[in-house]
Amino acid sequence: MGMPHAAGGEADERLSVEVVPLPPAAALEPEWRALESRSCGSYLTGWSWIGCWIGMLGGAVALRLVRARSGERTVALGILGESRCVRHRVIYSRSLRLHATGRPEFDILAIECNGFVVERGREEAASARILAHLLEHERGWDELVLDGLWGRPQWVLEGQRTHTQLAAFGNHWVDLEAVRQRGEYLPLLGAKTRANIRRSIKEYEQFGPLGLRCAADVSEAHAFLDGLKELHQRYWTGRGEPGAFANPFFDRFHARLVGEAFARGEIQLVAVSAGAKLLGYIYNFVYQGRIYNYQLGLDYELCEKHNRPGLVAHAYAVEFNAGLGHAVYDFMMGETEYKQALGTDRSEMSWVVVQRDRLRFRAEALARRVRNRLRQARARPAAGAAAPDQAS
Repeated sequence: MGMPHAAGGEADERLSVEVVPLPPAAALEPEWRALESRSCGSYLTGWSWIGCWIGMLGGAVALRLVRARSGERTVALGILGESRCVRHRVIYSRSLRLHATGRPEFDILAIECNGFVVERGREEAASARILAHLLEHERGWDELVLDGLWGRPQWVLEGQRTHTQLAAFGNHWVDLEAVRQRGEYLPLLGAKTRANIRRSIKEYEQFGPLGLRCAADVSEAHAFLDGLKELHQRYWTGRGEPGAFANPFFDRFHARLVGEAFARGEIQLVAVSAGAKLLGYIYNFVYQGRIYNYQLGLDYELCEKHNRPGLVAHAYAVEFNAGLGHAVYDFMMGETEYKQALGTDRSEMSWVVVQRDRLRFRAEALARRVRNRLRQARARPAAGAAAPDQAS
């Protein structure tokens, strides 16, 4: 239930793979959507997201299409962004990035739930075949960057001899079928979280009954997005941070995505209120029975105590989506306290870098190991000193 893809097997050598310049979006869309209908991918690898991303980039970044075929049938697709960077002033690298660009002003979208779009049942085998092709036949790169992949992808970790770096992070989610079977959401949570939510609800009820309302049309969806943006920016600028919507690409991308995808039922923008008082907005994607929670805008100044608008808003959104018959409410990547507290289940996402065998990368890895050992040595208590948890 946690990760919407199936296992495959070893690389399927019968598949043909090609890497070509990115075709025009109008030509690629039918092929992508046809494959998507036969896949178990995520919203962030579906055409609604990918097509919007390509359109917003507008040729600012070199993109290439990777395609795997079985005979004449397309069984896997992905888009690779080409970039160059210099790390530590001496480590030069040419990178390929799956559904990313290598430029921070564009990658602020933070690709997650990532992977090649692959025909159902071929996920591991087709992905492994693509990786083998990139290693053997595409020589113009030093690093392959695969951000936000579902789980710990065996097709990357096995079967190739290059150096692979992997960092895995938690992905907390709610099993909405369990909510329906229990009849309500809160009993599935820990005692502390239940108590915090109930105290906050009681506090908010001084303003009036609590309720959730979905944007009814695209005009109202844009209004909700604007309200979310205002609250989001207020919170982050108050902490001395710019906030995601300060980035023009991020701001325009989501305005365009909502405008294009709302009518297809893929965008869920909800407002949670207590009487006339607004707790905040939630921005979700709706895809193949999974609700992807992407962004929040919350009022943290609504009251002086028990003010937990995020916990309460999510609790209402979870029960709302359970009532609609969806399967999963996904908080996406992160181990923040609220995600751990509200999730009923946990998966992982992986950030992977596949490096060719280059002297400069071996030197970089050695320097990293030395640095880590020095840090560990400094962190150790002096001989004979009491351990921190034993000190009085």
